[in-house]
Amino acid sequence: MSDHPRKSNFSIEPFKNPVIVDPGYADKTWKMLEHGIRNILNNNYDGLSFEVLHRNAYNMALHGFGEKLYSGLVTTLTRHLEEVSASIEAARDDQFLEELNRRWLEHDKVLTVIRDLLALMDTTYVSESHKTPVLRLGLDLWRDNVIHSKEIQARLPDALLRIIQRERMGEVIIRDSVKNTKMLMTYLEPSLYEKDFEKPFLDDSAIFYAGESQVLIECCDCREYLKMVERRLREEKERASHYLDDRTEPKILSIVEEEGTGWKQR
Repeated sequence: MSDHPRKSNFSIEPFKNPVIVDPGYADKTWKMLEHGIRNILNNNYDGLSFEVLHRNAYNMALHGFGEKLYSGLVTTLTRHLEEVSASIEAARDDQFLEELNRRWLEHDKVLTVIRDLLALMDTTYVSESHKTPVLRLGLDLWRDNVIHSKEIQARLPDALLRIIQRERMGEVIIRDSVKNTKMLMTYLEPSLYEKDFEKPFLDDSAIFYAGESQVLIECCDCREYLKMVERRLREEKERASHYLDDRTEPKILSIVEEEGTGWKQR
């Protein structure tokens, strides 16, 4: 008989995931998370425990409820952004850009909070299922529900063109309103800036400078006319450098130069 104890083949395997017994666990946990996310979206942090929210979101993702988390997030974000869109649509013309930019900055800020809250879902379910990550999802839903709202899409170019027209006529404007809107459009989707703003801006500018050129031809001598053209070129160059896309600058300068040749046809 050997003095050495026999080696046992028996081993205990640790549970990979704790077993969820409550059949209503996912629904009840999501309801609590949905309430927290809606409060975050509305900047209402009173009484919220990020530790509790994060732990519940983590456990849902860990136990295979990533799809419920993700689809719930899409629904919650969409409903919230429909409310945001209605708020922007209700703004008066002189407050439209301000309200748009204010609501965008709020949305951009809370998206990071929500992304951190759903970090495990973002790195497991989203990645494995080839879904859109939380941050990009929030941007896409903002574009689809706010920027592509029929009323906002119709009002946005006109609002930008009006404020630029006022500056051309000598009024001091809040340039950051235009700059922030331009940054928003290019950030969401570069084609938004080109299609929804740059083309109408260039078309409107060509009409404006053709009309101004005709007026100047009728009332100014050659020297005064050329001075005005040079002044307009400086203004448009400075304007472009402050709140337009870099690619727009040569296009607007070309329009000013082209319309400025009207003197030669006098």
